[in-house]
Amino acid sequence: MSGGVEASGERSVAAGRDIGWVHTGDRVTVLPTAALAPGPCPPGLVDVPRRAAHFVGRGAESALLDGESETVVICGLGGVGKSSLAARWALRQTPHRNPVWWITAESRADVDAGLARLAAAMQPELVDVLPQEALRERALQWLSAHDGWLLVLDNVTGPGDVERLLARVGGRGRVVVTSRMTDGWWGIGRVLALPVLAADEAVELFTRVATHTGPRDTTGAERLCEAFGQLPLAVEIAAAYCGRTATAPLAYLAELGRSGGLGNAEEAVARTLRVTLDRLVASDPHAGEILRLLARFAPDRIPVHLLPPGPGAREALGELAAHSMVTLHEDGSVSVHRLVQAVARRADPRDPHREPRLIAQARVAAEAALVRAVPQDSMDPAHWETWRGLRPHLEAYLRCSDPGEDDGDLIPTLVAAGMYLTLNSLVEEAVALYERALAGAERLVGPEHPYTVGVRGAMIAVLAETGRGAEAIRLAAGVVRDMTRAYGAEHRLVFLARRCLAQAHEVSGLVDEAVALHEGVVEDMIRVLGEGDRQTLEAFVELSATHRSAGRILDAVAVCSRAEAGLAAALGADHPETLMAGLNLAALYGFAGQVESARAGFEELLPVFVRVFGEHHPMTVTVAEFLAELS
Repeated sequence: MSGGVEASGERSVAAGRDIGWVHTGDRVTVLPTAALAPGPCPPGLVDVPRRAAHFVGRGAESALLDGESETVVICGLGGVGKSSLAARWALRQTPHRNPVWWITAESRADVDAGLARLAAAMQPELVDVLPQEALRERALQWLSAHDGWLLVLDNVTGPGDVERLLARVGGRGRVVVTSRMTDGWWGIGRVLALPVLAADEAVELFTRVATHTGPRDTTGAERLCEAFGQLPLAVEIAAAYCGRTATAPLAYLAELGRSGGLGNAEEAVARTLRVTLDRLVASDPHAGEILRLLARFAPDRIPVHLLPPGPGAREALGELAAHSMVTLHEDGSVSVHRLVQAVARRADPRDPHREPRLIAQARVAAEAALVRAVPQDSMDPAHWETWRGLRPHLEAYLRCSDPGEDDGDLIPTLVAAGMYLTLNSLVEEAVALYERALAGAERLVGPEHPYTVGVRGAMIAVLAETGRGAEAIRLAAGVVRDMTRAYGAEHRLVFLARRCLAQAHEVSGLVDEAVALHEGVVEDMIRVLGEGDRQTLEAFVELSATHRSAGRILDAVAVCSRAEAGLAAALGADHPETLMAGLNLAALYGFAGQVESARAGFEELLPVFVRVFGEHHPMTVTVAEFLAELS
């Protein structure tokens, strides 16, 4: 790992190069509501993790879930089996409900991502077409208009993270929430407080797990379960160890005694992990290493491209799964219980598997895995599904790591993630990533370094959209000044910075100033780069949008017409950017009251959109709907 931002390597970004600032100009027409109307849900749509193969007890709780018609909130301490109960019950509903959908919901962003994933599963052809915000809206529209579905919102941090969703869709299907928080649910749902297992149920769980591959000595199982306070997670891990190693419960108790007494739930799990890893690491040193790595990501569905390559890693994962420490899925992804992750992340000098040195190595390994896995081009919708899968794991890593330890290789990854979030209208989250990337760049290469200035420019491009317009303008003016000093007034990066400054004014509501700034930079770009240069044409599109914001529709039409003609000459008539410019131009004719010109534009575009995008593509539908409104 490098200590600074370098230009070597396939994924590195050379200092001073255009790092791909994302602009807020109107380069893609927003789809109308009608074009976002969700389609039918395919039959048998189920996404529920198959947890707890050796499920015991919980008869009264299952009966309550069966009989309740409103939202139920399953509460309890970590490791007590909230998610296992919810998954078990949800899978029993699949013959009667559709879809049955599981969302890991630790934050509002997680909820939005889970809803987007549902919409994509309903219509897979839209995965590489619509941004996350539009997909989320499709799912909400469908849920609010249909009955007979079930959502499980797992591990909700607090009521505020799901209130908006429940207000939108409540009363149609069923919602089950799991949360460690017991307070604040009044008026939201019925609280089901989940206790630890009864003593006989804990022994039954231990016996099932320990003997599922053959007879084992279970003498003293009740004493071992009592030592764990009948906490299901700790009982299952201990039972898997005893079954795998033919260790009697009393002998396991002796091992626990050597590693220290049991305390709270987390300490109980820590003791069981230590006993298990003592054995595993002796035969497979990768086991502890991989568990510490997995602890840095989100708990559910850690994708295969974040895992270490090679057969040795898969063998170690198999051993961890055999000891009930991870769950392996058919697609190669891995899930880990949150409490296991919390223990594996926490340094403990007394535990040889959690020495501070090993915990630090796991952080470095997790960061390297993320850097390898992120798509190189956030702008390409073909990579958005990959980004949707990686985003929760990147966010989990950032939550549990110190920004002061961010390596130089991580900074471009944060910038790429910020670009993806911006393109998907998640501007608050994008700014947070840019701010962390900026702090890292300033620390590693200095505040005046060209790369740092570029990161600052990328952040400014979206900062105004979060309501921080004055700050965005001030920072953008500083970037223009620094870029001009570093490269001269006629450099492409300086033009880019000036466009960013104009957009900051526009998003902040200062449209007259934005028009003047845009006109000035377009004039200079024509003089230096030429009117046919692609960046000049992009600036034309942005200027057209600014004219429209200022109410200067005829000026917007004139500029957009020049942009469309130039893009057609530079990129071809069928290029998506040319077609988007043509769509914007036809719409502008409509705004200007030139109905015949608008109709002619849409009539000319419709067969081209059908040929290029397909008959059912949302952009094709948009053109058809505009044309129908004018007919």
